Amino acid sequence: MTVTHETAIKIIKTELDGSGYTESYCKSAMRYLKRFLNWMQKRGITDFSLITKHDLYDYQNYLLGIVSKQTGKLLANSTLSDMYSAVKMLFSSLCRAELLSENITSAAEFELPKRKGLERQAFTDDEMSEILEKMDVDTKIGLRDRALFELIYSSGLRVSEASKLLIKDINLEQREMLVRGKFARDRIVPISKIAHKYLVLYLGNRVYNKEEPVFCRAYSSSGKRAMRPGSIGRRFTDLLKKYDMKKEELSTHSIRHASASQLLNNGAGIRQVQELLGHRDPETTVRYTHTQGEMLAKIYRKFHPQEHDLFDMIDDEYMKRFEMLFGAEE
Repeated sequence: MTVTHETAIKIIKTELDGSGYTESYCKSAMRYLKRFLNWMQKRGITDFSLITKHDLYDYQNYLLGIVSKQTGKLLANSTLSDMYSAVKMLFSSLCRAELLSENITSAAEFELPKRKGLERQAFTDDEMSEILEKMDVDTKIGLRDRALFELIYSSGLRVSEASKLLIKDINLEQREMLVRGKFARDRIVPISKIAHKYLVLYLGNRVYNKEEPVFCRAYSSSGKRAMRPGSIGRRFTDLLKKYDMKKEELSTHSIRHASASQLLNNGAGIRQVQELLGHRDPETTVRYTHTQGEMLAKIYRKFHPQEHDLFDMIDDEYMKRFEMLFGAEE
């Protein structure tokens, strides 16, 4: 049976419409699939039933070579994973519709390139405190900024999640909120006392306007238009520049990273942090644990007697015996 591009698009649109996924996720999935269809057309493949496992490997290599127009760098692993997941979803849909007899994507796993550590650096607790304390809460914009970034730090929010928050999602009495996350993974998360304090000040009488966005654009004519994720990112970058704290590896995501690292460093479990951050895969959360090793190494070097500069056994004679012994074993 011939499965054309038009048929495939019709099937996946029907499936996405009834999936319960967020509108933004559906748009992203369709954008990624159109890239795949364009790639097929350039290779002269017009029938999905003729695609082989080797074709999929070629497509994976194509994805690995894409350079982002925004950053000038290769695509992040998270983006690569999302792009290929859209293709897998399409083939699964075609199989469920009995248009394909086999889902060949299950036999063509996508091995993502290994990255050296996290791509973004986390803020320390002191750095976050310094940034937040410098915000001028005597101004309308400053108060909004303080409430926004306190909340992101408090609850480890993604910028996109903070952007989508509605006043009805916030329960000030219980100090918790409903967060509409990626992949339609809604979750209830707590709000810190400090973030709660600034939210109350910022919302004021708007707290009763349940359908309004929590964080509004400063110069919106209606005053009720939500800040977009890109606007939040640019605002934070502007503040870092203003406070002379801007570094290439720091961004709004560094706040979320800092929140996760602080929780793990203070004894929270991987599973609990995974639920708080809304990670679908626990391996994503595990990446944040590298800071625990760094902290432990610092403590070790500071307090272990044989690492301490004042340990009187580590003198020149001791080091000579150590080097002789080490050399003998080689």
